[in-house]
Amino acid sequence: MVRTLRVMTVTDVTGRVPQPPEIVGGRYLLGKSVGTGSSGAVYLARDRHTGQRYAVKVRHAEEQEQPVRFIAEAHDMARLRHPRLVPVLDSGNDGDLYWFVMPYYANGSLRDRVKAQGPMPTLVALSWTFEILEGLAVVHKAGLVHRDVKPHNVLLSEPGHAILTDFGLVRHVHGGVPYRTRTDQSMGTPNYRAPEQAVDAANVDHRADIYGVGATLYFLLTSRRPGFLYMVDEDDPAMETIDVALRSFVLRCMAYRPEERFPDARATALEIAGLANFIAAAEGKPGPGMGWMRRFDRGGRVGLWQRFLGWLGL
Repeated sequence: MVRTLRVMTVTDVTGRVPQPPEIVGGRYLLGKSVGTGSSGAVYLARDRHTGQRYAVKVRHAEEQEQPVRFIAEAHDMARLRHPRLVPVLDSGNDGDLYWFVMPYYANGSLRDRVKAQGPMPTLVALSWTFEILEGLAVVHKAGLVHRDVKPHNVLLSEPGHAILTDFGLVRHVHGGVPYRTRTDQSMGTPNYRAPEQAVDAANVDHRADIYGVGATLYFLLTSRRPGFLYMVDEDDPAMETIDVALRSFVLRCMAYRPEERFPDARATALEIAGLANFIAAAEGKPGPGMGWMRRFDRGGRVGLWQRFLGWLGL
């Protein structure tokens, strides 16, 4: 079900968070809470007309700016159409209660999977990380910085693909929204945010998301959160559990200085594709990197293919 999005307008900054069961939009019956995002609570909901299940996010009421930020989040998610990004299917407000509707992903998040099963196999972790970067490439091309990339914000679809969600902390690099993050404001999740974001979230660029990608991969491979004070380095005991070929990649993603990280999502994804092929070959398995690269860069630029062939030693 995809409905025309209704325009949400700010009518009351006090807000309220519903206690289920409650119907929003005249049709979505809220059930149990399934999570809390940066800008609202998420409920499992049922469409009273069709019986279909959805996830409905309802805004928090603590800050005055949040109605505007919540509306912007819904609009951003609705316009960024990509298989690796959670779509918004419907949105609106019932008086001072603002909400939007998303698909419900019963498989939970990457955090849920690791908590249940422990560290992920290397190629599985790389596949999910690559898919996160596919989504981020679209986000960055639109002039946005996610600012909250972490295992909690990556859901698993029914076939097991990674889907990036929670755009509540997005930075609009070129403006265009009626709010802005204060200079010198800290924002994001401590164990996964880039160092520069901890001191000045208003001015970070897409490389802050690359840090979050590296921190997420670190968690997938070790089942441990990265250090709170950005002390992941060669001497980190958990690094010994990570494939040797991957260690420098993780460390580069999580470099303290933005200029020492990969320059963008595309470059990071291409590096992962090459590493996946290298590791698969060492395990006697067919390499997935070629297919990943075709999917990511269908333009087939010669330079990128040359780089990939270099990984194969050709």
